[in-house]
Amino acid sequence: MQGLSAQIHIVRGLVRDSSNLQWWKAAIPSPVVATIRTPSDSRYDGKIKGCRRICSHSTTLAAGRSIRVKEMETRIVELFDTSLRDGMQQPNLEISVPNAVLLLQRMGSFGVRYAEIGFAGANQFVGDLAAALEDADTNGMKLALFGRSRGRGMRVEDWLDVRFMLEHRKRIPVAVVVVKSRLLDIERSLETTPEENLRMASETIACLQDNGLEVIVDLEHAMDAACQRRECGHLCDEEFGSRSLEYFHTIVDQCVGQKVSRIVICDTTGGASPEEVARTFDHLVHQHPQASFGFHGHTDRGLGVANSRAAILAGATQVQGTLLGTGERCGNVNLTTVIGGMQLRGEARFVSDESLTGLTALAQSAYAAFGMEPPHSAPIVGSGAFGTWAGMHGSSERKNPGAYLWCDPARVGANPVIGVNAQSGRANIVLLSEQLGVPLTSAQAQVLLDTNQAMIEGSAFTVSEVSFRLACMRVLGTLRDRFNVKSWRVLDESDETGDRYVQASILLSIDDSSVATSRAVGAGPVDALTRALRQELVKWYPEIARMRLGTFTVTAIDISAQDTAAHVRVTVSFHADGHEPWIVAGVSSDLNQAAMMAIIDGFHYWLLRSQQSGSRE
Repeated sequence: MQGLSAQIHIVRGLVRDSSNLQWWKAAIPSPVVATIRTPSDSRYDGKIKGCRRICSHSTTLAAGRSIRVKEMETRIVELFDTSLRDGMQQPNLEISVPNAVLLLQRMGSFGVRYAEIGFAGANQFVGDLAAALEDADTNGMKLALFGRSRGRGMRVEDWLDVRFMLEHRKRIPVAVVVVKSRLLDIERSLETTPEENLRMASETIACLQDNGLEVIVDLEHAMDAACQRRECGHLCDEEFGSRSLEYFHTIVDQCVGQKVSRIVICDTTGGASPEEVARTFDHLVHQHPQASFGFHGHTDRGLGVANSRAAILAGATQVQGTLLGTGERCGNVNLTTVIGGMQLRGEARFVSDESLTGLTALAQSAYAAFGMEPPHSAPIVGSGAFGTWAGMHGSSERKNPGAYLWCDPARVGANPVIGVNAQSGRANIVLLSEQLGVPLTSAQAQVLLDTNQAMIEGSAFTVSEVSFRLACMRVLGTLRDRFNVKSWRVLDESDETGDRYVQASILLSIDDSSVATSRAVGAGPVDALTRALRQELVKWYPEIARMRLGTFTVTAIDISAQDTAAHVRVTVSFHADGHEPWIVAGVSSDLNQAAMMAIIDGFHYWLLRSQQSGSRE
């Protein structure tokens, strides 16, 4: 490796001189960036873990000298979740009180240190949730309420936010106080003086502390103040920018003096860069080594996770965000991405390794609690995070598992995924069939390709491994046809008053020996078809009575090219007591046809599953 150069961040202090293997103090300013050039016959193998300082200027060590940074202990960082407060500012996001309690309990079991349950007294939901949490066990996780420093000219004891926090302090022992830290906002939003703002913050903090509450201070617009920015990210003029920066440090000094639990630097607009965050934290940690600083970021520039990482590497002991990245505008920092991205690389430790294996399950339960569909491309926890759908990649994965993965998915409780869609080839089909226990040969994979073009192009096998497994069994001839739908129709009538009548009729054969017709009325085509099929099949297979229709979604495919003749994918979920739900899919240019395909797969899978359970018993 000729002339290898590596640019690394180093901490003032210990650097190893490879010539004598002794530790020596680097006579260089802190923080620095050192350009390190190794001899042409050596390889740089240094690693950096948990660095406390990030660069602000650079220097160059003696040319040719081979050094490496001493590995430091991985930094322990607290997790602070604000999904139920800041995250709920996302439009059309809802969660019930029971689901919120369950989610908080899961977060506590996972290892989240703090969770904010809402804005103190802001709405009925916060009051109901606070009451519901009275007897709930959150496994050591501290609950917090968010509120403002007292209003100008008001007594802190009369401030509604403070009164609500004090009323619930027995069960919710942490108060998060938001304080304006940018002169611009103090003068224009609060319409008060910088001195009064300091008094408002000081008196609020003191009152809460005197009443036994742990106080965390969120410094709103802190990064804009530190970087001397005003509205829309514009730089302040020199004089006002200097005063704004000085005031920011004054309010930090006051918080340190009052010994608040955590001082949280907020990138309220999401406009900061990792370099700016690193410089800010480096200065604060150096100036106040006895204080604990946290970071609260947003993703407006797409840098939220990178900024959180920079803050942690520069000394932040707490990171705030929302479990799924929910929040106003572009959202808060996604904690699942920060946790997985840093802990899997050994850059920080948020939870135990054992707890880390529950990250994917925690995210899935959170998506379900908020009624959200998990994004396919979500880092770490998305269904596509550890998958490949490209035929060439699938072929390589079969020969060398892990070739296209950046980490071991098992460490976050996930599995590598081999997908089948329009970009896939026979290699993906063969590999996925092997993984699911229904192995196909290359020739059989071609048969499946030829006979399921619409399903493959419509990504039905991407959303449903069940439908793919059944398709493989049909190719192999191992799926017993317990029933066969010979024909069906749906009568769907509506009038101008909005009244609707939907009836499904199905002609089916049972075990190739009997033919029957079944009719049923339902709330819609999917419901009517399911009812009609169930009411006949239950006579022959009593276990059918246990399965129930869950949810279904309809996705139009390639509308721009096909207009109203576009194919649709219908995805249907079923469930039964004591069993995990199963998802099936169908694709057709006709919505009801696609639904019927999915429903048939749903019934076939349940009968197959019941047969296998019975044989084991």
